[in-house]
Amino acid sequence: MNRKKIPLLNIEDYEHPWDKSARDSLEKVPGFTGLIKKLNEIGFDRLLKIQFTGSSFKVNQSNLSDVYKLLQEACDILAIDRQPDLYIQMGYGINAFTAGVEKPIVVLNRDCIDWLSSDELLYVIAHELGHIKSNHVLYYQTASYLPSIAQVMGNTVFGLGSLFTTGLQLSLMNWKRMSEFTADRAGLLACQNPEVAASVMVKLAGLPKKYFTDNLVQDFLKQAQEFESYDYDTIDRIAKIFSTINNSHPWIVMRTAELFKWFESPDYSKVMAKSHWKSALASDSELENISDVTKPWHY
Repeated sequence: MNRKKIPLLNIEDYEHPWDKSARDSLEKVPGFTGLIKKLNEIGFDRLLKIQFTGSSFKVNQSNLSDVYKLLQEACDILAIDRQPDLYIQMGYGINAFTAGVEKPIVVLNRDCIDWLSSDELLYVIAHELGHIKSNHVLYYQTASYLPSIAQVMGNTVFGLGSLFTTGLQLSLMNWKRMSEFTADRAGLLACQNPEVAASVMVKLAGLPKKYFTDNLVQDFLKQAQEFESYDYDTIDRIAKIFSTINNSHPWIVMRTAELFKWFESPDYSKVMAKSHWKSALASDSELENISDVTKPWHY
């Protein structure tokens, strides 16, 4: 498949409104800005990178060239200039994550390589690049380590610290779930095939590999449409919120429904239309002349 690059891609082009709303609310929580600053000072970014790079296999152009090329292609499509390092870790299930703010890395579970097609793997890698491009990584790391921080603070200030961090942790986890909707959109922008995105979601939902067929993907999409219809009922909507409150990710079916709603909207077409703009310009200097109108974001 000849996929189109999107050289003028901005964060705002694909950011899910639930992500933006949750982040705006999070940044208003008293003490949050100070906590982020302190974590930067003590070098959490460096510690995390050492942790992951010390136990995972680093992918390069010579050892796993086909996987490395998918990373390159996803970066090109999403207009990410500084390509992160890519690692594979011993892990079961389709899962991936990013770490490192200044020099980010992407880590894939081994099962991603074993269970996913090349197109599906591109979607997963681009999903993680979406977190990087959208500046999610620092807040993600804060959410991951906040429980440990809460325990230390609770022990040192007679439990008052844990009260503060509990409220902050709830806000962080809510934002973390909402940010997945944005990253899913980045994955779709890279693979540029909604059926590929749906097949990844089906496998994430737990369908055994030996039963995977295109017909089952269509059944799953019908399930997503049915799930989306529940949003019109207030009771069901409240039930969804409380059912996911302790989860790190939204429900897979909910993610699929939201992604296809965006794909079928004019917004997706508008973003993909940007793939034609640079080729229509005579030179890169002309591209720079319009940067004040739609300035591309580069990591």
